[in-house]
Amino acid sequence: MTAKIEAGRLIRYENDSEKYAVPDDVTHIAELAFSDCDRLISLHIPDSVTQIGNYAFANCYSLREIRLPSQVIKSGAGLFQKCWNIREIDLPEGMRIIGTDMFEGCHALYSLHIPDSAESIERTAFSSCRSLRKVYIDPERIYLLPPSARYLSVLTYMEEHDPVDGNILIDRYCEGRSKSLLDLAINRRSTEAVRYMLERHLVSQEILSDYLIKSVKTGRVEITALLLEYSAKDRCMSLDPDPFI
Repeated sequence: MTAKIEAGRLIRYENDSEKYAVPDDVTHIAELAFSDCDRLISLHIPDSVTQIGNYAFANCYSLREIRLPSQVIKSGAGLFQKCWNIREIDLPEGMRIIGTDMFEGCHALYSLHIPDSAESIERTAFSSCRSLRKVYIDPERIYLLPPSARYLSVLTYMEEHDPVDGNILIDRYCEGRSKSLLDLAINRRSTEAVRYMLERHLVSQEILSDYLIKSVKTGRVEITALLLEYSAKDRCMSLDPDPFI
């Protein structure tokens, strides 16, 4: 038996295969249905599925690819907890709540798309997602995110959009946070985010000068190079062409 299915409800998957496609007549994936299936690498879930229970895919350590249904009306907590090998995921429209520990311990998760239907995101939804770098979300919804993911979403927006077409909500979020955001942008060597901040006048001359002085003193050549790249264009400030002299 590959999976126990009753009245359109997938209760439990029991197989050692690396790939599985949920049948088209399934509408509900039960709590813990795929949990601890540590050999499963690829999972396809059809659009017929509209409900997914708590911890449905928890501890699927080898899972790398998952095709989610186009709409999910109800989803539970901890769906992808400790799915160590998932790198990217697009959450489907219709998902209103991104629950507790949904991606907790997803160490390889790099990119995440939040649907416009999202109304609530729990603070622990992305706990221990140490590789998370890209968070795509409508700027009007960034305040739903936990603080750390919120910063990532702002940087993602900056990296993906031309400063000329910037968003006033992103600019307002940067007010009072520009130093922290610049620090994050420089640490991830994001010239796109730095360019956005400079060309949208979100960073003061004082902050840039402070960063340049620190980078010279600590020998952080990569930071100095980034700042000089933009100062040379006379965007925000005028600097000695060689600050090490």
